[in-house]
Amino acid sequence: MCGRYANFLTEQELVDAFEIAVIADDARLAPRYNIGPMQDASIVVARQEGARTLETARWGLVPVWAKDPKVGVRAFNARSETVAEKPTFRSAFAKRRCLVPANGYYEWHTEGTEKTPYFIHRADDAPLAFAGLYEFWKDKALGDEAEWLATFSIVTTAARGEMQEIHDRQPVMLTQDEADAWLDSASTQDDLWAAIGAPAPELTWHRVGKAVGNVRNQGPELVEPA
Repeated sequence: MCGRYANFLTEQELVDAFEIAVIADDARLAPRYNIGPMQDASIVVARQEGARTLETARWGLVPVWAKDPKVGVRAFNARSETVAEKPTFRSAFAKRRCLVPANGYYEWHTEGTEKTPYFIHRADDAPLAFAGLYEFWKDKALGDEAEWLATFSIVTTAARGEMQEIHDRQPVMLTQDEADAWLDSASTQDDLWAAIGAPAPELTWHRVGKAVGNVRNQGPELVEPA
């Protein structure tokens, strides 16, 4: 599961790490240390001729056929095991894949009677690329006046190795080759399964303060060791 993450990468770090060619006018690049579901965040998509664009979308995927955007509350994660078949995600998995940039993410581990938050990030502190899916939704009741809502979900998989000590799920974290395949519209399902199953970057983690439990809290102190 991934229900909270941080993206405080600078604009230049995003451009360099994700080979971004275009930054959308509404892309939000302000540092974010505590991103939660139903909030806007940055995603990287491949547009014409594979050129990568940094865009803004709301976390919590809303399929085009949904009657109400509130379904996104339950669709901020997409399980890799069912992503190709589940109606909410299968179209996006086939046609609309994205990268979700992050410095790291938070996970809560039950220790005794308390849940302790941890910040999980790459051992070399390089940016993480979560495998994501995105969709566009419009309220048909508003007719031509309706605006398109862009939303996304983060694909998760079973936790691996020592990560199982923290939680039984983890985001799919892509290295460069897997990220290229994930964004490539010509990739086959076998290519996508290979990207999902590939080893994640080397990770490390540390305990952080409980202030991260309130999504309204922001600031670099949230990722500091408790």
